[in-house]
Amino acid sequence: MKAIESLKPKLLVLVVLYKKTISTSVTIDRLLLQNKALFDMNLVIWDNSPEQCPQEEITKLSAAFDRVNYISTPENVWLSKLYNQVLGAGNYDYALLLDQDSELPDYYFDKLSRAIASFPQISLFLPVVMNNKKLVSPGAFVYFKGKHWKRIKTGLLSSKNVLAITSGMVISSKVMTTHKIKFDERLNLYGIDTSFMLKYSKFEKQLYVLRVKFDHDTVLWSNPPADVMLSRFRNLKGTWPKILSGRPVALVLAFFYSKAVSLKLALKYQDLRFLK
Repeated sequence: MKAIESLKPKLLVLVVLYKKTISTSVTIDRLLLQNKALFDMNLVIWDNSPEQCPQEEITKLSAAFDRVNYISTPENVWLSKLYNQVLGAGNYDYALLLDQDSELPDYYFDKLSRAIASFPQISLFLPVVMNNKKLVSPGAFVYFKGKHWKRIKTGLLSSKNVLAITSGMVISSKVMTTHKIKFDERLNLYGIDTSFMLKYSKFEKQLYVLRVKFDHDTVLWSNPPADVMLSRFRNLKGTWPKILSGRPVALVLAFFYSKAVSLKLALKYQDLRFLK
C-alpha cells in the first residue's frame, strides 16, 4: 500500500481567501468534490482576511483532507509574495494555485492526473477560464498587452506569447527549483501572471491546456463603480513599466495605450480622476 501511495504525484493546493471564510468559498466546496485519492495532496489555505476563519471550520476541513495548513495574515500579504513563500518552501511535485471563487468542475482532478501522467515533461498545466461565456484565459501576449483568443485551444502548445491568469495554474516544482522562476514581488495584484508567463516561456518551450473550463469573475471584466475601477486601473497601469522594463518599444506603446484607456474610462464614468 505504501509503495502505491508513493507513486502518486505530490500536489500542493494553495487557496487564497480574502474576506471570505472556508465555508463560503466556492473553490473549497469544489475541492471537496474532487477525486482526492489521485494525489498525495497538501491543502494550504492562506487567509488574507482581516479576521481569522472560525476554528470549527478549519477543524471540519482538516477532517476532509490528509493535510491542511491554515495561514492567517490580516495584513493582507501581496499575492506575489505569498506565492513565492509557499512554492519556495513546499515539498511537492506540482502546485495548484486557486483564488476563492474558482468553480472547478467535479472531474478536474481526473483530467489533471491523466495529463500529468501523459506529459511528465511539461511544467505548466492550464485550465480554460471563462467569464460570462467569454474566453479570458489562456490568451496571447501581443506587443505589450494581453489579447483574448478568438477560439479555445487545448492540448500541448508552444509557451511563446501565451498568457494565463494565476488561478487554476498547475506549476511543476521544476519551475522554482531548477529554473528559479519567482513571481515578481514588485507587483501586488495585476501583472503577476503576465510577468510569470513571460519568464516561463524563456525556460520552457511548451505548456499544456486542459480540456477543463473554470468559471471566473474579476473586476476588470465586470462593470464596477468608478472608485473601484479607478483603483484597479491605476494598479494595472503601474505594472507596465515593471513588466516591460526590458522592452523599450513595448513600454512606449503601453504609455500611449494607457492614455487612450484613461480617456475612455473618464468618458464612460464622467470622472476626470481617470485622466490623472
